[in-house]
Amino acid sequence: MDDRARPEGDAGSEPGGDADRGGPGDGGRTPALTRLGRRFEAETRREAAEALGSPSRSMNAEEGRIVEALFATALDDPDESVRAAAIESLYFHSDAHVDRLAARVAERRESGETASHVPDADAGAADAFGRWLESDRAAYRMVGATGLTAVGAEAAASRLREAFDDDDPRVQARAVEGYARSGGEAVEAVRPLVNAPNGLVRGAAVDALVAMDSDDATELLALAARQGNERLRLTAVRGLGRLNRRDAAGVLLGSLADPSEPVRRAAAASVAAVIAEAGAVSAGGVRDRLLAERPFETGGVLGAFRAVAAERTAAARDGAEGDDAERSEARVDAETRRYAAWLYCELLEAADPAAADRSAAVEWLIDALDHRDRLVADLAAAYLPRVVAAAGAEGESTDAERPESPLGVDVERSLRELAGDEATADPARERARAVLRRFKRAVVETAADRHVEYVYVRWPADYTESREE
Repeated sequence: MDDRARPEGDAGSEPGGDADRGGPGDGGRTPALTRLGRRFEAETRREAAEALGSPSRSMNAEEGRIVEALFATALDDPDESVRAAAIESLYFHSDAHVDRLAARVAERRESGETASHVPDADAGAADAFGRWLESDRAAYRMVGATGLTAVGAEAAASRLREAFDDDDPRVQARAVEGYARSGGEAVEAVRPLVNAPNGLVRGAAVDALVAMDSDDATELLALAARQGNERLRLTAVRGLGRLNRRDAAGVLLGSLADPSEPVRRAAAASVAAVIAEAGAVSAGGVRDRLLAERPFETGGVLGAFRAVAAERTAAARDGAEGDDAERSEARVDAETRRYAAWLYCELLEAADPAAADRSAAVEWLIDALDHRDRLVADLAAAYLPRVVAAAGAEGESTDAERPESPLGVDVERSLRELAGDEATADPARERARAVLRRFKRAVVETAADRHVEYVYVRWPADYTESREE
């Protein structure tokens, strides 16, 4: 991009031979890598740089070499169009490479190592990035916005604000996020980008508002979460989850009733993340408000917390909830998942038995005994007896035959099957046995309180044997 030319002895500089075809004489390099060499014309090098931005499957093993070659080209090639093509290809491999490239350019600028072919070789990093932000090439503008933010230049915020209306979404996104990181505080300047048609820009605008962390910024996020279209509401509730503010938490609790299932799930994840921070909002306060305002709904708020907590259950691994797992695994950390599981358990225990069928909710609790997160599995083991006990108190019967469970599922039978399943992990089987033991003690204690002779029966023969002793 702006640095020293390669030494004459660099790989790919020798003309002719098998290297031109990417053959044995090229050390196994792909043809496109070979054509980045200086012996080729600029147009050939540009086409090679572009091709390396979307390598074929057969080139996946060369990922590291491809990226390093593109870095060298972006920094050292004497032709501006070739350097721009290399930057574009680096971006397609990972946008993080653009940050790394900007940092490298700044380092070289400040050390005076800039190549002689660069027009503004004597300019410092901040001045260079400022000029690139006005370049005709989007690749340069993208690096300019990134670099201007990274070096913390004076008046960086105002210069980045001028790029908010750039015709390239990548430049817009980096400009608005950099604006907030550089001290920009004008929420009104960010407002038009919050509802931009491009998701990258919308996400960057929300990130900027989160970085501002002001009353006005939070108010704009709240408005987007309540009144925006689905994609904007989804982005906004995810952003609100990163704000440790009581007013943000209140908006998130309202979003748990959003008509969109993805938005409800994102809100549940954000609520759990907020209370995991143990900052402005307490876990107990959130729980109490949910219990007071959110009635039990199989597919509503309870389902939203289950989706956040369930990503790593055995059922998810087997594909029963695989889609949920894929969507949430990348963004839900352990603490968030655990608080979501705790809220789920609290809501299920307090559920109105007449409100809906709780069988699916209880079945997930049984499945969660085999959760890969040990603390989530232990939560399931602790709450399952309480949920069943609460249901038993509501569904008492004097019939001689065992009444149908008010939960809609035979919990004891499911637990025995789990405990006896040799394909299940030992910790899960032991949790199932422990819960069964708690059931037995609870039933015996209840019978003793009523002065009723009770024999715990697992099989019909158990009762016969007990009477013959």
